[in-house]
Amino acid sequence: MARKAVDSTLRRILNYTTEIIISLILLVTICIPLAFTIPMWFEHVFFNVPRANLVINPAHWWGLDGTFWVTLLLGLVSLTLGYLYIIKIKPGDVSVTEEDEDEDDDEEEELSEDIADDEISSKKIVEDAVDDMPLEDQEEEEEYLMDAIEEEIEEESEED
Repeated sequence: MARKAVDSTLRRILNYTTEIIISLILLVTICIPLAFTIPMWFEHVFFNVPRANLVINPAHWWGLDGTFWVTLLLGLVSLTLGYLYIIKIKPGDVSVTEEDEDEDDDEEEELSEDIADDEISSKKIVEDAVDDMPLEDQEEEEEYLMDAIEEEIEEESEED
């Protein structure tokens, strides 16, 4: 049981780490128009180079209109790449993998067979269900279970 909990926790940590990395890649993709701005800022702030003498200066290279159109083009490229990237990665693809679903199906089949044979207690079923829930839902479920237990205790004390 402990090994299963550790495996589940490690799997969640890896899935969330993957989602964070994917989000960072998407952020960089969306920020392509900053390819000129950031180096210009470093030159100006850290090396005290006057704005007219910057090495990377698209306004000097293409003029104001050309810089506008290049920035607009880079914005469209980043929008297109970001859109394609988001479409490729469907919501929940990383958090819920096919392997998890297959394991859940196998566990459900085994569980239903055990229930049919009355080999498993209802407490075990509830514990397994809570282990498979996301952490936020587990907290809500625990509060609900605690409320139910308190109500049962109150009812039993009233009966006595």
